[in-house]
Amino acid sequence: MTSTRSVLAGTAILAASLLAVTACSSSSASPESTSADGTTPITLQLGWYANPESGGFYAAESQGYLADAGIDLTITPGGPSVAGTQLVASGQAQFGLADAPSIINAQQQGIDIVALGALYQDNPVGVMVHADSGIESFQDMAGKTWATQTGVVQYDWIKKELGIDFQTRAYEGSIAPFLVDDQLVQQGWPTNEVYQAKQAGVDTRFFSFSETGFNPYNDVIFASREFVEANPDLVRSFLDASMKGWADYLGDVDVATTANDAILAVNSELTPGSAWFAWDAERKYMVSGDAADQLGAMTSERWSTLVDQLDSLGQITEEVDPDTLFDTSYLPEIPAPTTLPDAPEGSF
Repeated sequence: MTSTRSVLAGTAILAASLLAVTACSSSSASPESTSADGTTPITLQLGWYANPESGGFYAAESQGYLADAGIDLTITPGGPSVAGTQLVASGQAQFGLADAPSIINAQQQGIDIVALGALYQDNPVGVMVHADSGIESFQDMAGKTWATQTGVVQYDWIKKELGIDFQTRAYEGSIAPFLVDDQLVQQGWPTNEVYQAKQAGVDTRFFSFSETGFNPYNDVIFASREFVEANPDLVRSFLDASMKGWADYLGDVDVATTANDAILAVNSELTPGSAWFAWDAERKYMVSGDAADQLGAMTSERWSTLVDQLDSLGQITEEVDPDTLFDTSYLPEIPAPTTLPDAPEGSF
């Protein structure tokens, strides 16, 4: 199962390759020409490999919402070496997924992209510990060794905000050291690393970084500003179909079954068990807060808070107007499901 991904991929200044990106080319302003069947080809660039984190888009396909909107969607997997903001800015994809800091950092680099909706209202990423370690809070992790990836800023935030210190060791994708060291603090997602530990027979306790007050939106749908301004009806149609798919995926087991099957078909490293575990674990982070009224909702207050937090950590190099980072005017008013059904019995 593919598990390694940056905890907050955008919190470090973007890779030097992004510096080569100039203003969006004219190709980013328009999708490919309409197909013979009358649909418009659109590419969605994922932030990571296909998994339940992108399940709502597969549900939008299987439920026919995208076809009804006249959209022929191609979903392209991401990965550790894929610069989604660059691909969207250059017009190789019309939409992408990234965390909120990536949107800010892209704009810092002169890449004019805009956030259109946020799937994760509560950022799920964080750290896990052994359930029997005696660690019951972030404060209890002071002085411990944390297995982390480099180039992210939430650890600086925790040290600054909570006044604790700790050592780090490189996390390169395997939780094997964590499994044998009951005092190691392991970064990860509650959908991936927690499942791997469970499969290995290790009970865990998970702490999301949002508990410390650092809670940027995650899996933010974005596009180049040029594309949005040139194709407002298409943007609106894509978001409407996508959010209908997400509402169904989160709240309907039959729809989730079909979408997960599609995901498993394109990601051989997933298993049915890992897919259902992730589906079950991720939903509470997506339906919380403002999503109760509108899936994908974003507010100026949340973006302003993130800008201030990154600035306090020395991550802001150019003045940022938070209101230029996002635009929810294209987002449909589709509420999150009011009830979340259990995963099929025995699925994980």
